[in-house]
Amino acid sequence: MSNNNFFRLILPISLMLFSFFFGAGNFIFPPILGQQAGDNMLPAIIGFCISGVGLPLSGIVAMALTRSDNPEAASSPVHPIYAKVLLFISCLTIGPLFAIPRTAAVSFDTGILAFIPAGYESMALAIYSVIFFIFTYYLSINPTKLLDHVGKILTPLLLVSLGILISFVIMEPMGEIQPAVGDYRTIPFFKGFQEGYNTMDLLASLLFGAATINAIKNRGISDHKLLARLCICSGIIAVAILATIYGALTYMGATSVAILGIMQNGGQLLNQITHYYMASGGKIILAAIIFFACLTTSIGVTTSVSGYFNTVCHGKVQYQRFVIAICIISCLFANFGLTNIIQFSIPVLCILYPITIVIVLLNLGAGIFHRDPKIFRPCMALTTIFAIFDGLRTAGLSNSHVDAILAEFVPLYSIGFGWVTPCLIGIAIGIIWKTVSKY
Repeated sequence: MSNNNFFRLILPISLMLFSFFFGAGNFIFPPILGQQAGDNMLPAIIGFCISGVGLPLSGIVAMALTRSDNPEAASSPVHPIYAKVLLFISCLTIGPLFAIPRTAAVSFDTGILAFIPAGYESMALAIYSVIFFIFTYYLSINPTKLLDHVGKILTPLLLVSLGILISFVIMEPMGEIQPAVGDYRTIPFFKGFQEGYNTMDLLASLLFGAATINAIKNRGISDHKLLARLCICSGIIAVAILATIYGALTYMGATSVAILGIMQNGGQLLNQITHYYMASGGKIILAAIIFFACLTTSIGVTTSVSGYFNTVCHGKVQYQRFVIAICIISCLFANFGLTNIIQFSIPVLCILYPITIVIVLLNLGAGIFHRDPKIFRPCMALTTIFAIFDGLRTAGLSNSHVDAILAEFVPLYSIGFGWVTPCLIGIAIGIIWKTVSKY
């Protein structure tokens, strides 16, 4: 393939991948982070970008290195059943239970709600959800046209809309950056890192990596090395755009505190900021940004999850039926409202994220660990146990005495990173096991 053809193909793939990642959480969480982190914005956004940009890129690279369009391949060295269960739960989390319904709820709350008369919010959300998922269904039903729909049409519209808002903020900041509040005063990096969990991008990265490989294959490219190169380059470009936008949105939030005060809802904050810069016209711009961002993510996750379930069923259940089922379930869950969706998802993310982080890092270290089950199994066993402890503590379901003991003896446990040391211990056990088994 010539360089011209390579770059001609890589741009729409990169834009498609970016639009998959950039959705509901990516838009509403950075401005709130900026407000709360204040003068500690830099370490906070670095932490956020590592978990919200660096780790998803690692997931894409891990899939590219496996050269497989089956996302189970990343965790299969642990055990095939473990790989299936982990991916099934991840698909439900980033699919019809949390992430996909959140795309509709966020786009409604931040872009549409301002136009709805008081007392009609629930009815309006129900009608909007149906319309939103009709669009999702129509654009997801034919995955072979996904690159044309998303990479060449919807994503440029999203970037133009977003660029209009960001340009106002850069040219005329609302006010001075204020002091940090809460955990951002003491542990801004770690707090920002955990906030990156809310994007759910790492959980989706293995599926998106598989979808990217399929999109490249649909262009008639079958050479494994070229596939991996295209996938990795697309991932780098996509996350570079993501990081730039995260920085701009964080700065937007940080400069708004002097005028708007600290707000807890990202959707409301964005409404206030756009109204400040563009008055009533800002509502239309914001509605367009949010709609395109959330729709492209809804399409990306729906196609990825449906494709995976279709593969698991060996084609016995049609891809289109999974798309219909996901759209219907997501539509129902969207009507629980944005606040409830976020509240219920956080403990699940605190369990799944550490597990997925370690899976991805072990795959990136294939040159050292050689995807050896003797290393994967003890490492993932200990990581999974302590990730569950973290999730239960976040949900308020843990035993206070057990928490106190673990906080005393396990480094970083009290700030939600109790899985790090057990992960390293598991790797050490695996290396010893591997070494001893040779004799």
